[in-house]
Amino acid sequence: MPKSLAKAEIVEIRGEDAVAFAHAQFCNDVLALSELNWQIGAWLDAQGRARCVFVLLRVEANRLLAWLPMGSAATVAADLQRFVLRAKVKVSVAQGFHLAEDEPTQIENGQVAESPEGWRFNLPGPAPRSVRVARHVEPQTLDAGALEAWRLANVMAGLPWLHESLACQFTAQALGLDRLGAASLDKGCYPGQEIVARLHFRGGNKRICVRVQGDCDTPPQPGDCVLEMEGGTVAGTILYAASCQPTGFLALAVLSNTDQTGAGLHLEGKPGASLTLQSLLDAGLP
Repeated sequence: MPKSLAKAEIVEIRGEDAVAFAHAQFCNDVLALSELNWQIGAWLDAQGRARCVFVLLRVEANRLLAWLPMGSAATVAADLQRFVLRAKVKVSVAQGFHLAEDEPTQIENGQVAESPEGWRFNLPGPAPRSVRVARHVEPQTLDAGALEAWRLANVMAGLPWLHESLACQFTAQALGLDRLGAASLDKGCYPGQEIVARLHFRGGNKRICVRVQGDCDTPPQPGDCVLEMEGGTVAGTILYAASCQPTGFLALAVLSNTDQTGAGLHLEGKPGASLTLQSLLDAGLP
């Protein structure tokens, strides 16, 4: 029985020019996305900073769904609409969809399967897991415990979902979008492409996405600051976190890439909550 987790924030892009429009706006290679497949993508601003990070599903030849795990579909749809101009495409919010954790399936990684009122696909994590986005007529009872476990699996997988409050703060490389194959270097022009290419070929990226473990019972919120113990200077920002049994939490954070040990880091306002860095190399991503 699927466990209902949350309302699904989805931007729908459909029409004759849907794929070409998305390819020109997003930093992932949308033209390489086959029908009934998905990929992680992002929309950057002109400075190469991520407005949003999403899972892009191509559910029909001329229909794309951008699921925003921590974003606002209404905000992104309104902003995207300003760039439509003469393109034969309609950008809208897909109403009434919910996210549910489903039983693990035999769907191949990267593929999408149609299901009643929606679609199913697998996401990386410490164990096989399947997600369903579907439209429900009746209100759903959300499973708070399942949602927390789902967030923890996202952290373990190193998926840099971006809360809407953190839009336009981090470059593609700072979020590790290049590690995910979600920031193309050879697809042609898109907003922020010059910055992505410059940081890749010339260096200069000063921040990196890492997983951190904390020993306080209350997980931090998106946007909470990570401070250095000595001097109290800001060392980075929490993307999102989840409780980790028996105590403590795991979180993804964007930190200065000059500090590889994490020694002396703590959360703002909680000097006793020390942080330990973990590698994302074992995140289990495809």
